Amino acid sequence: MAGAAATPDQGIWRRYCAVAVIGLVLLLNHTDRLILGILIEPIRQEFRLTDGQLGLLTGPAFALVYGFCVFPIARLAERKSRVAIVTTCLLIWSAATAGAGLATGFGILMLSRMILGSAEAGGISPSMSVVSDLFPAHQRAGAMSVFGLGATAGVLLAPLIGGALMPLVGWRGTFLIVGLAGIPLALLLLLFVREPQRGRVDGLVTTSAIIPFTSSLRRLVRRRSYALLLIGFVLVSFAQFALFLWLPSFFQRSYGIEPAALGPKLALYQGLPLLAGNIIGGFVADRLARHDQRWLAWLMMLSSTITVPAAAMLFAVHDENIALAMLAAPSLAQGLSAGAGYALLQNLSAVHSRATSTALVAFCATIVGVGLGPLTLGLLSQFLSARFGPESLRCAFFLICPIFAAAALCFGSITRFLKDDLEDARRDSLSASATAI
Repeated sequence: MAGAAATPDQGIWRRYCAVAVIGLVLLLNHTDRLILGILIEPIRQEFRLTDGQLGLLTGPAFALVYGFCVFPIARLAERKSRVAIVTTCLLIWSAATAGAGLATGFGILMLSRMILGSAEAGGISPSMSVVSDLFPAHQRAGAMSVFGLGATAGVLLAPLIGGALMPLVGWRGTFLIVGLAGIPLALLLLLFVREPQRGRVDGLVTTSAIIPFTSSLRRLVRRRSYALLLIGFVLVSFAQFALFLWLPSFFQRSYGIEPAALGPKLALYQGLPLLAGNIIGGFVADRLARHDQRWLAWLMMLSSTITVPAAAMLFAVHDENIALAMLAAPSLAQGLSAGAGYALLQNLSAVHSRATSTALVAFCATIVGVGLGPLTLGLLSQFLSARFGPESLRCAFFLICPIFAAAALCFGSITRFLKDDLEDARRDSLSASATAI
């Protein structure tokens, strides 16, 4: 049950089972968020939307509401059952996804994306906090990679499911079917995931008191490693969401691939490498970090560095098969860093503020990344269309290369301050008897 304690005494496999179920929630979270990408072209044609309108729909309509809701939900998760919060939010965002199938125009689609954003704000932060309290620091990157498989699988399945369902039931039916999948998953969550005791696996059991919100934020950002990690996450999010949400349109416009054929191709060349990188990266990060915690940051730096030339080559070629093959390299590279990044984020946070810490990253990454990434790329494509016509989107995509390069610099700089900041986070955890708000 949601209120029962979950501890390491339950056994490693039972804890990984709980993480797997939470990962399924993350899978649906990203599938519902990204399914729009494969459906953009038929929606654009039916409602006669511009790239600017589509950028608004894929970006700010979701991101601004997400950002507004993420902190209140995270603070609630510091006090109440995180499992119950995630279950409630799951049901709401599933209903919003299903409701998108009833849209009669741009306005209803905007409303659906806004409701989706408000509910998905309660998905990642409480979930990641639960995973952190199931596994100690030396096992956390591997556990986070299992958790992160949900996001990766969502990237893989969104175009695959959308591409398969679109010819059968249309874009409206696709939204409806994907939305209804949230009901059985909510039941699984309540049955298989118990609420863990905060800090027990780290030997840092705290009182029920939590640090005031502004004080908690100050303590987090004063750690230079955390601040650099936050900036790096924002930059990667900007580039990734622009890539994920516009890539289907790129292949449809530049190569004329229909959604039914494109879904399996993206699953093979983007989703599977991302999935493989995620599986490998987390457990490799755990092994390396036992000797030196800086490996968590080095892996993230390596991931973003590899992505820069790989992405440039992807959009420089003009052959469909070569472009799809080139997609595998940046996808694999990005997957390798997921577990390390999630683990580093939690390790740099005090036990009593882990949900708030994740919420801060989610807020900034969503507002800047999800909110501005797809919108910026859409507006840039629209601006370039007068000169480059159907290839304007290809040209706009080169914007993401310097973004990944800047992220690599941020991740590499973390290593200068990491040791002191990890110790500061531990001291912060031990002082958790501060006055409750």
